[in-house]
Amino acid sequence: AQAEARAYREAWLELQRRDEVLGVATLSNDVRDSHEQVSRLSGELIRAERFSKEMTEQMKRVMEAASQWAGESLPAKKAAARAEFESAKRALAEVEKKNQPRAVASGLTDAQVVAVDREQQALVLNLGLRQGAKEGMPFRILRGDKVLGSCRLLEVRELVSAGLPEELAEGVQIQVGDRVSVLAQK
Repeated sequence: AQAEARAYREAWLELQRRDEVLGVATLSNDVRDSHEQVSRLSGELIRAERFSKEMTEQMKRVMEAASQWAGESLPAKKAAARAEFESAKRALAEVEKKNQPRAVASGLTDAQVVAVDREQQALVLNLGLRQGAKEGMPFRILRGDKVLGSCRLLEVRELVSAGLPEELAEGVQIQVGDRVSVLAQK
């Protein structure tokens, strides 16, 4: 696990080096802030377009199922059409639930995981510089009252931050919505 974490840290450092090569690190604060804002807004636009497409597809399924249900006269086929309609409605509700915006954390003790990149083992948290987060800060990951593991912040932006899980309980998969709280060290 340590070797894997080290490999991810090296990959992260390589990405930071690329930013430096591109000149992002040498930009003035105003230009850097504008660059970060464009990056954030681009991500929001991509998510909004994806959500719109998913909603449109699910709405079509619901409408088709409702139309089929309304057009059936045989009781057996009507029951099957109604079941398909109910299934489509549940799928639509799931898409809506999945795409609910997550509020920005008010402090270091009430953050949430808002995205998980399983390929790179990275987490996106809904806290950033405004809440006092700093690169290298350790956080504990919780689901309910159960501690799942810990993570350390690698990059902190104005409203979000990225971190790598460090110590996870055996067989645990981090999920969107898991709570994150700063790990107090004595």
